[in-house]
Amino acid sequence: MKHFLYRVAETFFKYHSHDINRFTFVFPNRRAGLFFQQYLSKVADKAFFSPEIITIGQWFELASGTSKADQLYQLFTLYELFQKKGNTQETFDNFAFWGDIILNDFNEVDKYCVNAGQLFQNITDLKSIEEQFQSFSENQLAAIRSFWKNFNPMPDKLSQQEFVATWSILNELYTEFKQHLKDNQLAYEGMMMREVAEKFEANETIDWIADKEFVFVGFNALNACEKRCMLALRRMNKADFYWDYDSEPLRDPENPASRFYTENTLKFPSTYSIESTIQSLADKQLQLIQVPSGVGQAKEIFNLLNQLYPPDTREESFLQTAIVLPDEQLLLPLLYSVPKQIKKINVTMGYPMNMTPVAGLMDHIYELHRVKKSAGQTVRFYHQNVINILNHQFIAEIEEDVSRQLIQQITAENKVYVEADYLHRSILTTSLFSASVTTDNFLSYVKETLLLLYRKWKSLHMEVNSLEEGFIYQYHSEVSKLQQLIDKNKAINLINLDTLIRILRELSTLISIPFVGEPLDGLQVMGVLETRGLDFRNIIISSFNEGVFPKKSFSNSFIPYQLRKGFELPTYEHADAVSSYNFYRLLHHADSIFFISDTRSEGGTTGEVSRYYYQLKYFYHLDIEVKTTSSDVVFHSPGDLNLKKDARILDLLKAYTSQEPSGKALSASAINTYINCPLQFCLSYLETLQTRDEITETIESDTFGNILHAV
Repeated sequence: MKHFLYRVAETFFKYHSHDINRFTFVFPNRRAGLFFQQYLSKVADKAFFSPEIITIGQWFELASGTSKADQLYQLFTLYELFQKKGNTQETFDNFAFWGDIILNDFNEVDKYCVNAGQLFQNITDLKSIEEQFQSFSENQLAAIRSFWKNFNPMPDKLSQQEFVATWSILNELYTEFKQHLKDNQLAYEGMMMREVAEKFEANETIDWIADKEFVFVGFNALNACEKRCMLALRRMNKADFYWDYDSEPLRDPENPASRFYTENTLKFPSTYSIESTIQSLADKQLQLIQVPSGVGQAKEIFNLLNQLYPPDTREESFLQTAIVLPDEQLLLPLLYSVPKQIKKINVTMGYPMNMTPVAGLMDHIYELHRVKKSAGQTVRFYHQNVINILNHQFIAEIEEDVSRQLIQQITAENKVYVEADYLHRSILTTSLFSASVTTDNFLSYVKETLLLLYRKWKSLHMEVNSLEEGFIYQYHSEVSKLQQLIDKNKAINLINLDTLIRILRELSTLISIPFVGEPLDGLQVMGVLETRGLDFRNIIISSFNEGVFPKKSFSNSFIPYQLRKGFELPTYEHADAVSSYNFYRLLHHADSIFFISDTRSEGGTTGEVSRYYYQLKYFYHLDIEVKTTSSDVVFHSPGDLNLKKDARILDLLKAYTSQEPSGKALSASAINTYINCPLQFCLSYLETLQTRDEITETIESDTFGNILHAV
């Protein structure tokens, strides 16, 4: 069966083989454009000039003539403006979390062309709001009244006043923030979109689109700006549209996946008829595999890949198989579980920085300096933080001997606080446990340590480009960006070490690490959104659990549900419809589909299978093979441990009755041990097996007893 993008490429080459380069093809993501370009080369029977292929984000960026502002830059700029407008001394690390929410709200306000002045109106003045909203329908006004009637954000008056004060400056903050970005020829995504949409409505000339014709391919849920721009281009006869709604569920009125089908196909019809390839879901091989483990899912994918590509396979591309990971935490276990015969892998999803090993090491380093003690020129580090760093996989591998020796010596000497000089055994440990780290040079210290760690790791693994190497490099890059922003931003100059550490930790939660690979070759490992527009013969979906796929619809927003409905902003129904579309569209062209669910009921998860399984089984009456895997874990009851009192044991006991100087004396604790457990006495006093030494921060009873005896 021909893929959707292949059929679009085939159709356009059929009618425009001589001038196909006059079109600009626009896709929802970069990956779909790359596959489309490959399909164009396959259908061509002669050489041709390739058309321009861009994403919708690039389309708006080029049409607006501005550059997208970095997320960190936006946060710092917003914080500086917030301090001025809110007249507050709130620290940046406290602001960062909900500052990110404000940025998200600003983005949606612009994408959906909402009147920001009305939306951010003071929540306590209901009458004033109703007077402003004369153009609203009764249903919209009722929804807004419902929100104000039930809204009680904080239990105490002071907190309510602070909340209201914050809300009241949002419109000013929004206006000045946009102006600041505009002055610097920067914008966020929604700002770009709104600017272009308003230019179309004002009939302003946009030079970039003047001599272009656009073909929008594979879209589904359009925001208000996208709709306005596409309608304007259609009126100008400068746009064509192709929708991937071949699958029956995508046209089923009772399925949320079809929510945008009617509007899109009526408002934005296609110029050419694309061959339809509707295939029944009943013709597909569907299997649900239930695994009571997170990492166990990765191991089950290993088994499935071995079935699809046996060890003696001669397959070279592996491009017909996609592994979809709704939970990005499974990415690393999966990458370490791919069979050896699959030599090419392409990862299209980002990996959260805070889940990487380097983020774990940096957390230990931050804690090391946060609780260190200084007395004059001497700096001491708490032993647990030191040992955590020395035991980390990076340090333990790079400085194996030094790490082991230091841990043994610190434990033997019972050092609760360890002097910095004591730890300077190599270049790396000297850098890690530097005594001269202050708030002013902390970011430089972190960068230098990461750079040294990168070089050491790279020299140790010269033959391969390891994932860890990339993680260290990316962390170093983000810290460098942060240092530049702090140096330039006057509002962040007076930062203390605790605040700086919290900012760095917050930074690691905001950053996603991209992977670089060959997109048109190899086994495809991707997130759900990256599947848009693409088709595969074999699909493996992990974490097929309710709350993970589809994700729980929690909205990080200051705009409550009732107001979102009133102002026609996206709600959880919108998110569910988008998720359903992506799922059923992906299934359409596949022959074999494997769902892997986690059956554990722990950590806030119920172990319930995704709602899509029940829809396929009970609504579409499909036969889905269910397989449950488990690990055979056998717990053996410990048997009795007996030591025969042979001649050797008797000789050891005689040492306690011997009158010779080398003889041993029975202490009170030894006698008590013998009475309580003769076996323990034998192991401890005769065989001299001792428990592992641990650092004790207080004087234990046995230590005090030894001191007393010695005195």
